[in-house]
Amino acid sequence: MSTAPTLRTPMDAKRLRTILGEFATGVTVVTYRDTDGSPRGATMNSFTSVSMDPPLILVSVARRARACAGLEDNAFTVNILAANQLDLALHFAGRPADAPVPWHEPIDGPPRLIGTTAWLQCRPWRTYDGGDHVLVLGEVECHDTRLLEPLVFHRGEFRRPGLKLLQIPRTVAFDGRPTCEWVDRVHTLHALADAGIDNPPLDI
Repeated sequence: MSTAPTLRTPMDAKRLRTILGEFATGVTVVTYRDTDGSPRGATMNSFTSVSMDPPLILVSVARRARACAGLEDNAFTVNILAANQLDLALHFAGRPADAPVPWHEPIDGPPRLIGTTAWLQCRPWRTYDGGDHVLVLGEVECHDTRLLEPLVFHRGEFRRPGLKLLQIPRTVAFDGRPTCEWVDRVHTLHALADAGIDNPPLDI
């Protein structure tokens, strides 16, 4: 018994990009040494952890990007940008800044950026076909972090994190029980403040 072939609707690339943009990510600059030894970098938000044993991370690099060839069998560092490093994100995304790049060049290994919230130095592990991108896996050899706010990318815009979820007033506990009466009063105060009322009534 034969069945009719399934008709596939043509993919709307713009719509797909918009939908994928609903997933908020951090922002990284992947740095490496060019063939002449010069430090290079590229802004990427397609970055994820892969394995803890061995310690592997992955970045997705556009095939047409200069970094695609630069990362081939080459050590690299993933620099996770801090919220105050928007200028670096734009610089390595093709909008060069006038200020000098804060490079740190260790005696051994690829260059990295100063002032980031974290960095991971990697040796090349594997590369895989990813369509119009190449999936580059690196084995983490050393790393470090600082307690800084990270830069965030969401809906095509750079942002910074807001309040921790547990700092936001709520009227129902996680187990479904009502919380204390004062929480409702905090909600009312927040609503009045958002409305621009400087002197709320005292009987709330």
